Amino acid sequence: MSTIVRLEQKYRRYDKATALFAVYEKLCERFEEDLAQERDVLLSKAAALMVIKYWVEQAA
Repeated sequence: MSTIVRLEQKYRRYDKATALFAVYEKLCERFEEDLAQERDVLLSKAAALMVIKYWVEQAA
């Protein structure tokens, strides 16, 4: 969970990631609805954040 919080805080600062975070928020809702295990929810959120991280790094 701490990794997710850290990545969210770090990459929300980038204007280039604004649209991706809108999608990320919707995905997080789906993860929580569709996945039964908290571990799976957290892993899915982390994977989505890694896509945002990659996008920001490639755009730099």
